[in-house]
Amino acid sequence: MLDLKELAISIGERAVLPTLGHELRTPLTSIQGYIETVLEGQIDSQTSRRFLETARLEALRLGRLIDGMLEVSMLEVALPALADRCDVAEQIRATIDIIAPIARKRDVTIRTRSPKRVVARLDADQCVHALSNLVENAVKHGSEHGTVKVACRRAEPFVEVSVEDDGSGVDPAERKAIFTMGVRGAGTDRTGSGIGLAVVKAIAERSGGDVRVESSSLGGARFVLRVPAG
Repeated sequence: MLDLKELAISIGERAVLPTLGHELRTPLTSIQGYIETVLEGQIDSQTSRRFLETARLEALRLGRLIDGMLEVSMLEVALPALADRCDVAEQIRATIDIIAPIARKRDVTIRTRSPKRVVARLDADQCVHALSNLVENAVKHGSEHGTVKVACRRAEPFVEVSVEDDGSGVDPAERKAIFTMGVRGAGTDRTGSGIGLAVVKAIAERSGGDVRVESSSLGGARFVLRVPAG
């Protein structure tokens, strides 16, 4: 489960409420998108069931986030805990399902390359939070009708996940600043809160990993998230 107390310490207490609002938005958007698609009635029963199951899982994750909100007032007693382990390949698949409604609206194709299983020392919810922020960012800032690539590999002592888009990229002068709370890239033409990448950075660093951005062969940005291998 995502430890909101530790996350709040990493990003700063003043940013807690906007961060929680940002993190609640993605599962809500996913749930809404899947339910609207099912209600349109233009898909078969098997696909409808799969979409509703994804919406149910996101509702459960939303519930865990809300439970964590109730504990944020106890920030002063939060201590680092031993990280759980998760299969990053499995969390990538879950993330693609979560972001699918957003990608569908922009007609963006998400391509993945990953081992069948690759374990990291990171809680599953934290992993999905970091990945969903990166993939949603790539879908929104990449080209409409474009492509996003998500790749995963074991690069000892880390598990490394890269997320690439075909948008305008990130200016080299801004590549460090965009991971700061409230900062957005000057070249972006879309609305945003400047919170998502700060959350990714906080999750990565709390686990003992890191995150960076560089140029992508697709012409846009390539974000690289590293977390300790399990």
